[in-house]
Amino acid sequence: MIRPSLRRTPENASVKDAAGLPWGCALIPLAPASGNVPRPSAVDEILAEEIPRCQQCFGYINAYCMFEKKAWICSLCGNKNDLSSRYATSAVRASLQELQRGIVDVVEECVEVDVGDIFSKDLKPQERPAVVAVVDVSGSEDFVEVVKSGILALLEALPPYVLFGLITVSDSIGVYDMRSSFPHCFQIPVPEDGELDVAIADILPADCFLVQLGSSKPTISAAVESISAAGSSEQGAAPRRFALGSCLDTLLEMFEEDAQFSLRIISVIGSRPNFGLGALEEQAQTASFLSQGIAKNLPKGSEFYSSLVDRVTSISAVVDLFVIAEEGYVGVDAMIPMVECAGGTMVYYPGIDTSALPQDLYRTYSRPFASNAILRLRCSSGFQVARAYGHLSADKQYDNLYHVASCHSESCFAVDFEFDNPSGVTSNLDVQPTLQLAFSYSCIVPDPEANSFQVQRRLRIETSRVDIGRQALDIYAHADSEVVASLLCHKIIVAQATEGTGEARMLLQDWLVILTARYNENMLRRREAGLDLQFSRFPNLASLTKVVYGMLRGKLLDPVVVSRDERSFICYLCSSLTPEALTYTIYPKLISFKDPNSSQPSGGPLFLLNSTLDNATDGIFLLDSYTDLCVYCTAQGLETFPYPPPPDCGLRTYIQYIKENRAICPHVYYTKAKDGTEQDFISRLIEEPSHRTAESGATEWVGAAAKGYNVFLEVLGTEVKEFLE
Repeated sequence: MIRPSLRRTPENASVKDAAGLPWGCALIPLAPASGNVPRPSAVDEILAEEIPRCQQCFGYINAYCMFEKKAWICSLCGNKNDLSSRYATSAVRASLQELQRGIVDVVEECVEVDVGDIFSKDLKPQERPAVVAVVDVSGSEDFVEVVKSGILALLEALPPYVLFGLITVSDSIGVYDMRSSFPHCFQIPVPEDGELDVAIADILPADCFLVQLGSSKPTISAAVESISAAGSSEQGAAPRRFALGSCLDTLLEMFEEDAQFSLRIISVIGSRPNFGLGALEEQAQTASFLSQGIAKNLPKGSEFYSSLVDRVTSISAVVDLFVIAEEGYVGVDAMIPMVECAGGTMVYYPGIDTSALPQDLYRTYSRPFASNAILRLRCSSGFQVARAYGHLSADKQYDNLYHVASCHSESCFAVDFEFDNPSGVTSNLDVQPTLQLAFSYSCIVPDPEANSFQVQRRLRIETSRVDIGRQALDIYAHADSEVVASLLCHKIIVAQATEGTGEARMLLQDWLVILTARYNENMLRRREAGLDLQFSRFPNLASLTKVVYGMLRGKLLDPVVVSRDERSFICYLCSSLTPEALTYTIYPKLISFKDPNSSQPSGGPLFLLNSTLDNATDGIFLLDSYTDLCVYCTAQGLETFPYPPPPDCGLRTYIQYIKENRAICPHVYYTKAKDGTEQDFISRLIEEPSHRTAESGATEWVGAAAKGYNVFLEVLGTEVKEFLE
């Protein structure tokens, strides 16, 4: 669960500053234990309340604690605590799970719920899970058909005990009554001002609007199949009107009045909300957007979605947003706050042809997830958490306590560390640098045979010890470049949101100059001819220069390569990806295959250059950028084997494996030489110069990335030399 960026803790601030690397860690609270995804039944017999805690720092007893005859010494603060009979002898302690290294899973509370009692008023909200699908029907028939397929896949993914509701939205709100075998849709007109004359609760109260999926699945499926587009695709038809804000307002109002459910809203939209409450103005990606940042350039109407944050969190709801952009600006940047506040899922597809909605809905809601979670990372004497990143929120009362409304096994958070005294980690010589993550969460455990389910409150604990690094070279040798890149990405996303893309780019480039200069100082290299710009002495750092270059040329920071909507989505996605997954998003991985029958790549990772294709002996290349998989067949390959690859070939099997093991199903593009699709692949080879005009600025360094990787390195060398002088 805990993955430090530096596997040697800097002894003090001077050592940290001399190295120049970010100091923190990535946190994956639901990471698999012992190579397997943790199942709710695989918990230890001891209850959470029975695990001893330090009387001074409240840390949990763990494998790194020392024991005396009548006391145990906390590994975090060094405090002595009374020893209970459970830990009396070393022979007994050796067999206790809470004293083993690794992840400890224990139960805090467990409630059995009979499926037939799901509407009982005696149940707590977390014991009555409810899902409401909100569907945009203002778009084309093709869009609506894709959404219907997605909702049907969602029904297959959700467990049978879940309560389900269905709503459609255009310039009216369609509320489905699915209590009988013949579902009926009530239409609520939305006036120009968005203030509804009739609320959803006036037509169908929550306990009538929601039906149990297991017993009502045929009716729900029939209701989904009956959905049709509200508008017309014919030329001259009235423009589409989409009143999403008014729909969410009345939907939340109903559950605020009847706060007896654990609510999850799944919104699938295809256009910008342009009618009623929360109507957004059309926006372009202007110079001010790039220079001032997302937070300062939200469209008029976005304040409505920001106002929903408190309402969503007050009822412990989660809002998920799936966007299939049919036309222009959709407003992802304006709507993200209501998704992010509760750790909701956000997926953006640039068009219908790139959509994988059924696959993503099924994958998202069939995997185990945690809800109403609390996270705390305790640090030993000498340092502390300075800042947390990701889809979590700080507690308003207690320091270093964070709330996570919803997360799954691939959700990742990150923290920065800082020293809390001048002596650093040597301020308490009785304590070695130690981290302890405690993650308390709720999960639902189905029991199909008993026609019931359990609502469990569980606690995960992991304690990790890190040795001390007393020199910068020791820090370099034990750095985790993937976690360093993850921390760097989080910092840049924050800078981009507040200061703008241009400022974020310069902060990133300046960081690379300073790091490279510090590295060369520590390596005693100060002359330009002898500068090491790619950290060749330490292979674990070799990727950092390309990480920075990839951010500058990729979707995250490139000034014009993506739309506002897609950039907002990429920022949201990168804020929750694990370090391994983030690597692909920042810097695409190019591999090659001899032919379509090859089930494993024969070469890679390869340079992202045209010369890689020109000098290749393999016939097929695959470029993986996490959300996209782009396949390219060379001219020689086209003469040798069939293309696109046959359905049952080894290459297709390899691609399918990737798709099945991603949090988001990547879109697969097939391109080939001497064809109109070739340029699509060539444009993704980011080590080549950009085909667009380089970004202008006061120095050559500002636009260096647009001129290709080799030029970028040359200009970097000049900047480092000037810095050292």
